[in-house]
Amino acid sequence: MNHDLRKVTYDIISEFEKNKSQLKLTRDRIINIADFSSKDKSRITVFTNEVVKWRKKIDYYISINLKKSISKLDKRILNVLRIGYYEILFDAKIPIYASVDYWVQFTKIRFGRLKAGFCNAILRKARKVKINSNKNLKNLSIFFSYPEWLVQKWENQFGKEQTIKLLKYFNLPPSYFLRIPKNKKISSSLIIYKNLKIQNKESNFFRIESGLSDILENDFFKKNNCSIQDRASGAVVEILNPKPGSTVLDVCAAPGTKANYISDFLNGEGEIHASDIDPIRMKLGVSRSESLSLNINWSNKNATKDLFLKSDYIIVDAPCSGTGVLGKKLDIRWRRKKSDIKSFASLQLNILKNISKFVKNDGILVYATCSLENEENWDVVSQFLKFDNSFTIDSPIGLIPNEWINDKNCMQTIPYKHKVDGMFAARLVKNET
Repeated sequence: MNHDLRKVTYDIISEFEKNKSQLKLTRDRIINIADFSSKDKSRITVFTNEVVKWRKKIDYYISINLKKSISKLDKRILNVLRIGYYEILFDAKIPIYASVDYWVQFTKIRFGRLKAGFCNAILRKARKVKINSNKNLKNLSIFFSYPEWLVQKWENQFGKEQTIKLLKYFNLPPSYFLRIPKNKKISSSLIIYKNLKIQNKESNFFRIESGLSDILENDFFKKNNCSIQDRASGAVVEILNPKPGSTVLDVCAAPGTKANYISDFLNGEGEIHASDIDPIRMKLGVSRSESLSLNINWSNKNATKDLFLKSDYIIVDAPCSGTGVLGKKLDIRWRRKKSDIKSFASLQLNILKNISKFVKNDGILVYATCSLENEENWDVVSQFLKFDNSFTIDSPIGLIPNEWINDKNCMQTIPYKHKVDGMFAARLVKNET
């Protein structure tokens, strides 16, 4: 990696650690200022993702080479060491001496000779680390680089064996899917278009084997109104299964991936209304819908208290902890706190209580999250059903793969098992009262 890309990587990591904002938003803002090629942007993305992902493990190795607590280290220097240790321990393409020399000089220029001398000493000690013989496999938090509270929570919920499978899976390169509109029929089992490989697994979803960034830029993607959408995310819309001529509402909808898929089901007949509390994300949803020439009525609303149109079908794509997509949103593991789970669950239940008022008799309400946590999934649904007994669970059998349906007749995908995002969805029908 050339020097300019390394400097930008440092700036991204530093701002992310300082502000605890979303890594992608931080990265996009910084790299868009400069005129980087698509290839360079991709390299910066991978580099920053990896440094953030392995932060816990990297910090452990740094800490054993310090004479004081890592918490007392100058945060600017800690970020230099994090990137340097990542290169030395995880990136075999970069010679150790080259990494040490670069980051020592970088520190000297930015922070002075004294700081550079300290970095030189600590970086050189990284050579003695034997990462593959780590005795801390017993400490899953360090070995797989996750917060201790989450590892402990998963062990209590899933058991140690399943927890290890989740931790491993979310550290692998993420898998993406291309969704092609339902009216576009592609019969070949393997599409090879401009050297891009897209494997046809099922229906109108194609697992992308390689070339994601190229796919987003090519004519095939643009001309066919394709979208990048995980198979499990698409299944939430398939559980809703809206019919042509109906009125459909998608709340907490931005950036609109599910709302856009709903349009395939209506086939130009009916109405789609989408809303989100965040005006910036809502504008992104509007932009995406317009780029696909879809007629979706967007509005900026608070799902916990605002009024909505009475609808035949409603999706509550609830804000959640996002623990089912940790492989794609690597920064979530560090931005979430244990207390967030309870806060999200309270918010989710309040949203359901309000939005349920706008479901017509015999209408369908789908509650969905990209969380693996019981507190945000079945626990919320169970509390809601006690609050409003006019709703009952309606089985999604026949709408999605049977192996995705749990013993509560809800969808629950397991990432390492099903090779999709971790999604939960409950299909609720409103009975006439």
